Amino acid sequence: MLVIFGDTRRYRRQIFWLPVFLFAFILPTYLQASVEQLTHLDKIKSSKFAEFSEGIDVLAKSGTHLSPFEADYLQLLKAYKLSYLGDIDQALLILQPLTANSDLAISFRAKALSINSLIIIRRYLDAFLYFEQLINQLPQVHQPIAREHGLRVIAMMYTMIERYDLSVSYLDQLIAENPSENSVCAAYQLRLEAWYSSDQTELLKREIDSGIQYCEDHNEPLWRQLIMVTKAKLLFKEGLYEQSKQLLLKEHKKAADTKYLRLITEFNYLLAESFLMLGELDKAKAYANLVVAEAASFKNYFPLVHSYQVLYRAAKQEKDYQQALGYHEQYTAAFTAFMDDKSAQQMAYHTAHSEILAQSQKIALLDKDNQLLQYEQTTLKHQATLNKLLIIGLAVLVLGFAVMAYRSFIARQRFKALAEYDDLTAISNRYHFSTSAKGALALCEKGQLPAALIVFDLDHFKQINDQHGHAAGDWALRQTVDTCRNFMRNNDVFGRIGGEEFAILLPGCQSDKAHLLAEICRDAISNIDTAASGYDFKLSASFGVTSAEISGYHLTKLIEDADTAMYQAKQQGRNKVQFFQG
Repeated sequence: MLVIFGDTRRYRRQIFWLPVFLFAFILPTYLQASVEQLTHLDKIKSSKFAEFSEGIDVLAKSGTHLSPFEADYLQLLKAYKLSYLGDIDQALLILQPLTANSDLAISFRAKALSINSLIIIRRYLDAFLYFEQLINQLPQVHQPIAREHGLRVIAMMYTMIERYDLSVSYLDQLIAENPSENSVCAAYQLRLEAWYSSDQTELLKREIDSGIQYCEDHNEPLWRQLIMVTKAKLLFKEGLYEQSKQLLLKEHKKAADTKYLRLITEFNYLLAESFLMLGELDKAKAYANLVVAEAASFKNYFPLVHSYQVLYRAAKQEKDYQQALGYHEQYTAAFTAFMDDKSAQQMAYHTAHSEILAQSQKIALLDKDNQLLQYEQTTLKHQATLNKLLIIGLAVLVLGFAVMAYRSFIARQRFKALAEYDDLTAISNRYHFSTSAKGALALCEKGQLPAALIVFDLDHFKQINDQHGHAAGDWALRQTVDTCRNFMRNNDVFGRIGGEEFAILLPGCQSDKAHLLAEICRDAISNIDTAASGYDFKLSASFGVTSAEISGYHLTKLIEDADTAMYQAKQQGRNKVQFFQG
């Protein structure tokens, strides 16, 4: 019995130590397998999205025991999948707790991925608040994938607000850190896009084919196709419409295979524009309608603006004026939404930057505030009694001054209106336009932001006054102003600087968008129905456009150059837009 009892005890000891053995030796190997699996899926998420998506689903459903880090890692990748497929709300729901994760790499990546999703749903302030945090936290982040992702998102955000120099700087830093092939492709694409948008054509031409080849060699189809979009834009910009079309048609199936809606719509709107310029109107309309159907929810989306413009111009060429009018209304609405959206992005960036700066300053001063608190409390007790007496006396004085101040305010407002605004059109007069524009230009120059100026003049205006009277001329001026104001942003400066001459300063606006706005205004003016004036006459205007990049940030030089371009437009037959060439 003793022997049996002894054997039993030994057996029980063996049974006791078995779980310990399993935990110590087998489980770590099992968990390591999970980490390796997650890392593998992370690496292929853009190059092999279908395999990545399936792997995430399998791992989530397998019931595999994951450590807290692995569980968070899996959630991060799941959020990427949802964001890629367009389920933004669910992606953000997953990401929100991850942004406060104790693991710096996880929280950093969650913020970076949140930015991508927040931009899509136009929550710009939240996106830029995370953006500022990424910049501040970047020096403390050493995990390679997290750093790569962060640098890419920072560069993307600077491109979005048209700070291309800063975008390229962060991309250069990314490449210098010897990143993964995926991040090299991303850096290629983002840098080429920045060069295209900032008109650095020579750099773009020198590097674009290398970027395409690199992404092809390393099996990164998404980034390769995004670079193809940039190449097609370049060909189109240089007037090579047939080459642009052929490139897009050749690559269209590969773009569709990515399942990435925004890439597909880029292909389709560029095809629509190419077919339009080549006179193939049916195909142009077909591709434009595809964009409208696919991206109708993106009211601020630039391909949607271009697609409505294609449909409008095609209908106009086919002399279907009723349909053309409908498309023109959708086009102008989409363009206005786009420009308002660009302003919202700039405002969100500056607001977020100011908030983060204020928070930093607040934290820095907190210790000093705590040291002074006790002293202030003692002092305030002595001051309280005195303050009560002062308040009673001041209240009497304030009441008397309030009546006087109100009367003075009303008088000042009346004088201000007379002094600053044109009484006929209700926009800024020449003096107020000059003052406001100089202030806006100074801010743009300080922040190294773009700016553009449009000057335009009504054609043959004297004939309207001579033939129909000054009342008809005044009506034409008011209608012109009201028409153009429909397409402007809140921060644009609009002024009447001469009898029938007007100027529009566009802070934070690139030259191509200013040129497009001028073209929209010119077209809208030429379509004004003058029957409401009591007379039948034709309105048109000639436009000159320049930018701070060419003319500098001094208002006098900008107006001078825009005037030169405007008179060139008049010499070319009027009712045209001319960009100052320097």
